Amino acid sequence: MFVIINKPHGLLVHGTNTTDEYTLRDYIIKNFDVNGIGEDKREGIVHRLDKVTSGLIICPINLDAFNQLQDGFKKRKIKKKYKAIIQGFLKSKSGEISLPLTHSIKNRKKREVNRNGREAITKYKTIYESGSYSLLDIDLITGRNHQIRAHLEYLKTPIVNDVLYGAKPLNHLDKDTICLQSYELEFGLFEKEYKFSINEPDYFSSIIKM
Repeated sequence: MFVIINKPHGLLVHGTNTTDEYTLRDYIIKNFDVNGIGEDKREGIVHRLDKVTSGLIICPINLDAFNQLQDGFKKRKIKKKYKAIIQGFLKSKSGEISLPLTHSIKNRKKREVNRNGREAITKYKTIYESGSYSLLDIDLITGRNHQIRAHLEYLKTPIVNDVLYGAKPLNHLDKDTICLQSYELEFGLFEKEYKFSINEPDYFSSIIKM
């Protein structure tokens, strides 16, 4: 039906035209029969996480599950929650960021806030503050590419070690690690309700003492 995978940071979900490195798709193909399930070269993939983001991802391993999950994502029926450590502090302890996003004019690898972009909504709550960092609990309402990263850069509180989006690099974290984790997924499938969650990764604790 489906598998839930805790994707490590530094791992691509599927291949690109510019690299032949090992991906999450490679792992799925090796371990499950997903031939014909999803797009070509994206078999078993119904949603994505950025290479630098860690955490939970749903991988359907039969066609019925793929179709239901794909429909669930389109209709925003699947709840995705994240934790992030950011530089600095947001003006309010909780709130909703509703800022449209589009491709950056200066850097095509990025997204940026633009009034002509697509709707993007991120809800957040500050869990903890320590030193010059804040730990956020984030409820992703829409699922635009790089949404959380672009929203937090715009607010001048980038995710820790997210150099692409304006953060200062940390010496003890490699370039493929940012402090953003998909920690909870909740969804319905075949008339059953599922909820999966994981703890924060160890490298979070090295930055913010909880």
